[in-house]
Amino acid sequence: MLRIITLFSFFLFVHSAHAQIVEAEKVMSQGSNNALILEIPDADDKIVEKVWKSYAKSFNGKVKNVKKSDDQITTSPNITGFAQAGLRNIYVRFVQVGNNVAFHSWFELDDEYLNSYNNPDEFDEAQKVLLNFGLEVAKEYTIMELDDEEKTLKKMKNDLKKLAKDKENYEKAIKDYEQKIIDAQADIANNIIEQERMGETIQAQNEAIEIVKKKLANLNN
Repeated sequence: MLRIITLFSFFLFVHSAHAQIVEAEKVMSQGSNNALILEIPDADDKIVEKVWKSYAKSFNGKVKNVKKSDDQITTSPNITGFAQAGLRNIYVRFVQVGNNVAFHSWFELDDEYLNSYNNPDEFDEAQKVLLNFGLEVAKEYTIMELDDEEKTLKKMKNDLKKLAKDKENYEKAIKDYEQKIIDAQADIANNIIEQERMGETIQAQNEAIEIVKKKLANLNN
């Protein structure tokens, strides 16, 4: 939940007029060049990388890894506002810093790397690109949260079905036990009758034995 709250705050932040991109000289695969850095709070670099690859398709960019480097290059991106300066490539790097991701980007123009001093209009366009990308990251995490919540709901519904099934089984067991009690009570009643009959039979047998004993006694006399 903390991750979603943080990203939601970030979502609101990038929508505000105060959202800024940090500009700094950073070492990358092509040397030390001017970079635009967007810090994405409470995020994972693998998720951010996944979103960038998808986001780059919006400006027909092809993303591939730069050999022997942590950089990725997005070749021939078609972005409005860069026609005059000539945007050749965008280099990016995903740097995990604790729970945050520092998204480094270098916009390679025809003559130099984008900077706010020489290319103010293009720099504004680049900021829009990065801030919109930040929104896409926030959306991705929101989709992930929705997916998790839906999975949780599905599990809850399955648990409810199981509880309902257990109730049916318990009720059936009670009915089975009640029938067994009825059957047992009937067996007890029949058993009592059978005991009485057997008692009468035993008494009759004892009387028969006494008669035979008397016959034997008379014969002995």
